[in-house]
Amino acid sequence: MTGTEGLAYGALFVLAIALLLTNHLILATVAIVPFVLISFKYSFPTKKAQRHR
Repeated sequence: MTGTEGLAYGALFVLAIALLLTNHLILATVAIVPFVLISFKYSFPTKKAQRHR
C-alpha cells in the first residue's frame, strides 16, 4: 500500500464513522462501499509471475 492509498483508506474510514454518528446512513453506505473494495484488494494474496530460465 502506498502512502496515498493509506491516506485515502484512513479518510474513508473517518468519513464513514462521522456519517454514521450523524445518522446519515445512506451517505455512510456510499462511503463504506469503496472502503470495503479496498479491503478486498489487500486481503487476497497475489501470485507474482516467475520466469524459469
